Amino acid sequence: MFEIKVPATSANLGCGFDTLGIAYEMYNSFTFTPASTFKVGEGFAGKYRGENNLVMSSLKKTLKILKKTIPGVVIDTQSDIPVARGLGSSATCIIAGVLAAYLLSDTELDMKRAFHICADFEKHADNVSAALFGGLTLSYKNHSGWQYVRYDIHPDFGFLVYVPDFRLSTAKARGALPESLSYGACVNNIARSALMLSALTMPRADVLRDAVEDKLHQPYRIPLIKEYNRISAYAYAQGAYAVCISGAGPSILTIVKKADIPLKVNKFEEDRFKFRNEWRLYPLKVNEKGVKIIEGDPR
Repeated sequence: MFEIKVPATSANLGCGFDTLGIAYEMYNSFTFTPASTFKVGEGFAGKYRGENNLVMSSLKKTLKILKKTIPGVVIDTQSDIPVARGLGSSATCIIAGVLAAYLLSDTELDMKRAFHICADFEKHADNVSAALFGGLTLSYKNHSGWQYVRYDIHPDFGFLVYVPDFRLSTAKARGALPESLSYGACVNNIARSALMLSALTMPRADVLRDAVEDKLHQPYRIPLIKEYNRISAYAYAQGAYAVCISGAGPSILTIVKKADIPLKVNKFEEDRFKFRNEWRLYPLKVNEKGVKIIEGDPR
């Protein structure tokens, strides 16, 4: 038996559509027990216990890529990351399945190749690079396949995420995007992606609000997120440096002064009933190490 703990992530960061991601110390944990058949445990919600289980399907597809077979496995989970909220829940399932295929088949773990496989399954690499390697990552593709660069976020910054009581599927969020964009929109985001990396690492809190001014995806997704504008206005009024959609939404990410986080959390607990929907505010610490593999019984 072994356990794979995969961190939550925020992708895009407003300006870095499908390229930027941050990993947090909030996890989905998956246990894998070798067996004579393939089974999904009761830790998964009922609708994820069949053939559509993303961990199992990723594991089986990876075994085919590796040209390996195993007798079976029992997979179970303890999930702390909200599903369909823009915090990388599906990426955690893909990563766990891919890495488990290596371990269960006694194949030497090649993290670079595993990253390529995960990104191919996910169709983009922003969530998986951050979850695999921790910190802030920039992902891209060249003639050799998927690549990433990792950055350390300046310790003055903290992150708060507003998570609503409603879901937004990635498919619906992707479906809202236009088929083409102007040169001006692309130039805007090129500049702001560079600005975001500079701001989070130098640090430059004063330019973060400019850095999240995206023209590629947020204008089309914000109408799908009930009360986005109210939460955004509230967060800025409380002193947030920047506000943007976390991933494809509907969660809303804010970048703040780390020292102010306790006060902001307490203030929101007083104010949360002012909103029509139920929102929860999570303080998120940056995960620096990425995915964790724990050998033996995790108990």
